Amino acid sequence: MIGDEVLLAIASDGAGSASCSEEGSGLACETLARELEQWHRNGGACEAVDRELVEQWIDCIRRAIESRSAERELTPRDFACTLVGAVVGCNAAAFFQIGDGAIIARREDALDVLFWPDGGEYANMTYFLTDDDWRRHLHVDIVPRRIDELALMTDGLQRLALNFDSRSPHGPFFEPMFGALRCAPPGFAAALEPSLTAFLGSEAVNARTDDDKSLVLATRRSGAADGPL
Repeated sequence: MIGDEVLLAIASDGAGSASCSEEGSGLACETLARELEQWHRNGGACEAVDRELVEQWIDCIRRAIESRSAERELTPRDFACTLVGAVVGCNAAAFFQIGDGAIIARREDALDVLFWPDGGEYANMTYFLTDDDWRRHLHVDIVPRRIDELALMTDGLQRLALNFDSRSPHGPFFEPMFGALRCAPPGFAAALEPSLTAFLGSEAVNARTDDDKSLVLATRRSGAADGPL
């Protein structure tokens, strides 16, 4: 959350083949959060976000990674990571993604996948924000309407949470989680975190994926008619 009117949600997954991928994904999230906080303090509004601004934010991440890689005498590719992000205000939202993972948003009563996971033309392949041609693989969607609920996830949950035949969210995966979140007090639902962690680490889930399983959930259906998620 940044301020009283804007929610920032980010998830990033490091490349399995990159030696400092965990550090890269952490740096991506930290840098983007810092840039968005500054943007919000300077009067930034979701209604004014466009692709050019999103590219500027990602350029800041890339510069941070380039600086860190130079300090460590490594290359940016050693810090390769994907990125899914959302900036959500009261009546508009901006979504952006490079690589796999997914963003799911509820508009009115429908859950939609904003961008289908970008896995490239070969199995187990994706794109990273450290790639030279990252702009070609940057997906941006500016939505000029209210978003009621939101989920961001990394690629380890794709097979559980998405219907690949219809390219749609798998409702039975999301609805119980959103249902529990709606009953929680406003703000960070710390009381629900142990249950979510236990579920994502369960044998049933681990049997279907051995990849990163980061999941961010947010709802504004908690009794408040207006305001941030």
